[in-house]
Amino acid sequence: MEPENNLSPNALLETENRQYNETNLLYHTTAALFGLSDTVFWVLYSLYGSDTPQTQAQMSAGWCLPKQTLNSAVRGMVEQGLVMLTPAPGCRHGKNLSLTEAGRALAEKTVAQVIRAEKCAMQRMGLERARQNLALGAEYLHFLQEEFTQLKESQNKTENV
Repeated sequence: MEPENNLSPNALLETENRQYNETNLLYHTTAALFGLSDTVFWVLYSLYGSDTPQTQAQMSAGWCLPKQTLNSAVRGMVEQGLVMLTPAPGCRHGKNLSLTEAGRALAEKTVAQVIRAEKCAMQRMGLERARQNLALGAEYLHFLQEEFTQLKESQNKTENV
């Protein structure tokens, strides 16, 4: 769906937020297609695409996954033999997550297909346009974070009065 060039600021915002939600729904539906929860899907995705193990704290921060939700998903994945935990060097309580053979096999049947589809979509879009889209999205996110920080500070001042 191509947005019109003459959209008002309100219509642009609505379209942006609808696209964001549509993207989330697309990944949710795809995870469900494979019989995976969203969090399990993103754990598999993160570990499959990484050459190094990651701690839950790194994964939570990097993928914006709630810590408790991530912990529950990882616990279940460990019980199913999909993920193994090993002590993280230099971290007293941290444990590195990595895929087991069974976890890698599951990721090959699920996440690898998603990554191939993502790459095809990106190539169809054109790599330069995809880079521009990413850069514009990052810039918008940066400005939005600044505005929301101001909103939070303003709200805190109002509550403390």
